[in-house]
Amino acid sequence: MRQVSVIIKFNLVTLRRFVIFTEKSMKNFTFLLLFSVFGGELLCHASGEQANIISLKNDSLLFSSDQIELDVFDSIPEKNIKEVVVYGISSGRLTFPLSLVSKTSLLNSSFTTPADALQRETGIFMSRDGIWATSVNIRGLSEQRLLFLVDEDRLLTATDIAAALSTVDMNALERIEVIKGAGSVLYGTGAMGGVVNFVPERPSYTSFLESHGNVNSSYNSSNQLWSNHAKLQLTNRQWYLSLNGSYRTADNMRTPEGKIPNSQFNDASWGMQAGMSSVANQELLVNYQHFEAWNVGLPGGSAFPPTATVRYKNVQRNLFDAEYVFYEITDYLKQLRLKAYTQNISRDVENIVNTSTAIFPSSNNNTSGIKAVGDWEFTAYHKLTLGTEGWLRDAKTSRIKKVNSGTQINVFGEQPTPNAQVQDMGIFAQYSWEFSPRYWMLDAGIRLDYMKTTNDSAFQPVYKYSYFPENPSMRIYEDIPRSLLFKADEKNEFSYSAHIDLIYHPTRRQMLALSVSNSYRAPSLEELFKYIDQAGTLRVGNPDLRPEKGFFSNFSYTLSEDHFYIKTDLFANYLFDLIAEQHGTYTYQDEKGKVTQREALINTNIDKALFLGGEMELQWKINPVFSVLANLSYTQGRNIDKDTFLPQIPPMHGLFSVNYHQKELFDASVSALWAAKQGKVAPGENPTNGHLIFNADLHTEKFRINRNYLRFFAGAENIFDKAYYNHLSTTRGVLRLEPGRNIYVKAELGW
Repeated sequence: MRQVSVIIKFNLVTLRRFVIFTEKSMKNFTFLLLFSVFGGELLCHASGEQANIISLKNDSLLFSSDQIELDVFDSIPEKNIKEVVVYGISSGRLTFPLSLVSKTSLLNSSFTTPADALQRETGIFMSRDGIWATSVNIRGLSEQRLLFLVDEDRLLTATDIAAALSTVDMNALERIEVIKGAGSVLYGTGAMGGVVNFVPERPSYTSFLESHGNVNSSYNSSNQLWSNHAKLQLTNRQWYLSLNGSYRTADNMRTPEGKIPNSQFNDASWGMQAGMSSVANQELLVNYQHFEAWNVGLPGGSAFPPTATVRYKNVQRNLFDAEYVFYEITDYLKQLRLKAYTQNISRDVENIVNTSTAIFPSSNNNTSGIKAVGDWEFTAYHKLTLGTEGWLRDAKTSRIKKVNSGTQINVFGEQPTPNAQVQDMGIFAQYSWEFSPRYWMLDAGIRLDYMKTTNDSAFQPVYKYSYFPENPSMRIYEDIPRSLLFKADEKNEFSYSAHIDLIYHPTRRQMLALSVSNSYRAPSLEELFKYIDQAGTLRVGNPDLRPEKGFFSNFSYTLSEDHFYIKTDLFANYLFDLIAEQHGTYTYQDEKGKVTQREALINTNIDKALFLGGEMELQWKINPVFSVLANLSYTQGRNIDKDTFLPQIPPMHGLFSVNYHQKELFDASVSALWAAKQGKVAPGENPTNGHLIFNADLHTEKFRINRNYLRFFAGAENIFDKAYYNHLSTTRGVLRLEPGRNIYVKAELGW
């Protein structure tokens, strides 16, 4: 058997950063840009130190005393290797369980959104809000308690995390990295349940000027989805440039019992990644991404009247980041990195309630950040990372309500949340010690954060005017009493987090790992300040909310033989001061002194919660052509004080896949996705039955035509057209059937 040693290094999980942040600089993006171009280093680049992840195709994985030693498989096609989950990191880093979804996996399936690509990973479950707007649940936690990153830049928007996640173009990704478990030491607020980082594809430097690229087109039958993508890369010894663009259009999604109305969407994106290394031991990296979606249907649910038609008229995301890296500065200071980024996400919504009422919410979110990192290596067994980072989010929302009275149209100007800002400054240290080479490794870290939240006064309604349909330019403004919903305020908070990880290798092929950490999550701006009066249901924020806190532990055992790999995890996540909506009475007073009380759903710090569970993953190469992959995940969430189950907990679920590899011709697989009945539900939550779904896929190798190549992909999802529900996919509060049988085809031409 042939064995090839490869070294896997990832600095994403270690988040080695040292960032200089000031409030003034955060407010001035010109400073950020100058900072990144002239003083900065890129914190993590796809082809470099952030995650030098080498594909496990036809190779074995070997960690030396400076790395973890594991022999993984030989001659298993990359597609058939389920991105090995590892604990150890080269350069002596220990972290949480990490899943990697490779470029190959992203290309070889019919994934519509990043959440689709993650649903087969161990411990991860997908949720839907419609078809386009999808998200993930990691070990029972989702949305606000997960941190989403694009190239390690925070992905923050109003209300719908699922909608933000869907603004990422999968065709432009090199891989998706998922940390399962609390990550506040490395990432700050929000990383209580896990971190998802979308890493853009960047080419490598070449000795001579070269050009590469491809175009591909695909079709999905279940919603008549047409997808087209093009990429062009130019590389040289000192620089590279990568350009990419995508366009997709889809009709309503078909289920075994009919189509889901208003589930269509259109989106497009383009981006640019550039690198330059004209100076020895230095590198400049630049990344720009633009994403736009329109006419995105959101199937109605309990949050809207049955007659309502709701859609995203337009969603946009624009990201720019720049990074500069210094390598081997001194004998001990191995790297110094600086990064600056700015990202804007805007959203315009159209809610046609009925023939007489229409509502038009909009939001605009800007997030900017800077970070810096220094990595010291004193000996092969003692390594230190010092870092600091800062970011600023600025959020503005508005809402227009039009009511047709029959003779005239009344227009109400509202503000769902006041103009608000949150600033965060953090500093952290992480120390790695191999105190018994090849056997024991210790990693410990601590982080301190200062967070400042400010908001303007918010009144409701902001204004009111009327006009006649035959003469809409003539507006009649009315002087109506306003209610003060939120007064201008400023809040300052300090928080800390820490972790300690321990790894033990009893043999070269076995690994035991224990991780213990605490985490925190500051309330979002929406949880603090929202005021949404929709379909008669009032939902309001609470400026007095306390941060959520948590204690996380994970124990892992890994065995890696030549043709066999198994990994098990047991975890516990204890959270308290959870933020949730509870029924209560909301009191407000208008300008004339009139006091009004209304029943409302009010954000409140509630009871303690405990998440317990386990995971298992198995990979087995039966012979040179057949291999098997299987995984199983279980999570239970309980309200400790009330001794009840928590809502939105995924059922026990798993995957079983048989893979066939015909060398130099094609790869094929048949898989089964299974979910048990979820009967352990929270009060008022509906149980769901289990389901078993079969999928199949095939993709060819590259057929060479001179310097060009052709590749073909095909597959079927939900082969038997099974009607089933996803327990987490409560579209606006209503369970809807998942998509029915889907046949997809794809062709790619490259050079």
